[in-house]
Amino acid sequence: MITGHAHHGTGTAVEVGVGGGMRAITLTERSMRLGRAALADEILTLVRIATARANERARHSLGDEHLEALGIHADTELTEEIESTTPESWMVR
Repeated sequence: MITGHAHHGTGTAVEVGVGGGMRAITLTERSMRLGRAALADEILTLVRIATARANERARHSLGDEHLEALGIHADTELTEEIESTTPESWMVR
């Protein structure tokens, strides 16, 4: 299964599938002290980032035409950021 992950320094972390379906969320005592609104904003931001990562992995594996057929669209801004930080080979640092 293709997934995307994102985390924040507060200890909040999410894992989503392609298209953004939530698979896992991790909250810590530190993240719980943020307050409801700030925690909600943090979670939504992490889901957006993780979704962009999962979708980009799926695009590389399946191709654009298959994702479009499934109704999955790329977040252009995040896709560019992810592409710019992804090495051509996992052997390269």
